[in-house]
Amino acid sequence: MMTACSRRQLLLAMIAVPFAMAAGVGSAEAAPDCSAAVQRVLAQTKGELLSVSVAKSGGQDVCRVTVLANDSSGNRRRKVTVNAKP
Repeated sequence: MMTACSRRQLLLAMIAVPFAMAAGVGSAEAAPDCSAAVQRVLAQTKGELLSVSVAKSGGQDVCRVTVLANDSSGNRRRKVTVNAKP
């Protein structure tokens, strides 16, 4: 059974993908699908999705995923941006 938190994360990832696709990829190029990258970053950070965009890193497309996550002490929230392969 899917929890409310995992349903929300999946919904946010599904909403974010079209924005990432439109963000920086020309019409001549195929935009990478960032949904798997978003899910990996959310699982790693246990954070809340803030944004996702497509960027170039080393000549390759990457998914730039920004989340709001707890710091190592668990007392403060911090903004974390991760470049992940699509």
